[in-house]
This record gives sequence, structure tokens and C-alpha cells, in this order.
Amino acid sequence: MRDLKRSDRNRVVLQDTVSGTEIGIYYSTPTAPQVKSYRQQSVRRKGNKVVVDNFGPALSFGLEIITGFDEGAFGFDGKPISSDPASPNFREDWKSLLSETAADIVTMVAHIAFDGVKANKGETEIEFEGEAEEILPLAKS
Repeated sequence: MRDLKRSDRNRVVLQDTVSGTEIGIYYSTPTAPQVKSYRQQSVRRKGNKVVVDNFGPALSFGLEIITGFDEGAFGFDGKPISSDPASPNFREDWKSLLSETAADIVTMVAHIAFDGVKANKGETEIEFEGEAEEILPLAKS
């Protein structure tokens, strides 16, 4: 069930490939104006071209909605940091640190919060046109 009450304690758990750990991030429910602005900035028209920017808006809106993270999720110079002002490990500049060195996490939270809804897989099949011989297979790793 999706709770329609606004919250600043929505939680998503991400698998961080840099540290190899799971990181819990808290974020506020995006408002309709935020969603509209995020989408307008992500895809816009410039003359006769459509410009897609998946990074810039995701970073700025991600920073806007992120409200914190689990204790012990992040550290700085080998010491844990916290987003909780009551914690002895609190860093007032935690959002700035995330912006500088964890933009991947910030943008992923934005994509989940703003683009997370999808249609049922069975109802949205994509068909490709063209010659099958023209499409090269991808190499296996």
C-alpha cells in the first residue's frame, strides 16, 4: 500500500558498489511542483532538438529531497559521519560531501523518487523495427 501522507522519512536501501555495503537513505516525498520541475529540467526542447539531462536535475533535486542516512553508512577520513544533529558524529556539511563524492547515490535516490513508477511489464512490450542482421550482438564478459 502506498501511503499518501507526506513524509521526510521515506527510506530506500541501495547496494553501494564502491564500498560493497548497503546504504539506507532517507528522503522526503516529492511534491507535485518538484516532480513537474524535475521533469521539465530533465527533458526540454532547445530549438528543434530535445535535450535530455539525467544528471544535473537528478543531483540538484536529489540533494533537495534527501533528509539523511543510516548511522554508519558514510565516513570521512576513516571516521563515521552522521546526518543526525543529535549524533556525536554529526557533520553539518554532510549534503555537500554527498554532492562532491557520492553523486551516484544522490542521483539514484532522485531517479527512484521521481521516476520510480513503472507500468506492469506484461502490458508494455517494446518492439524493434529493422533488420536483425544489422544489430550486432554484445560481447559477453
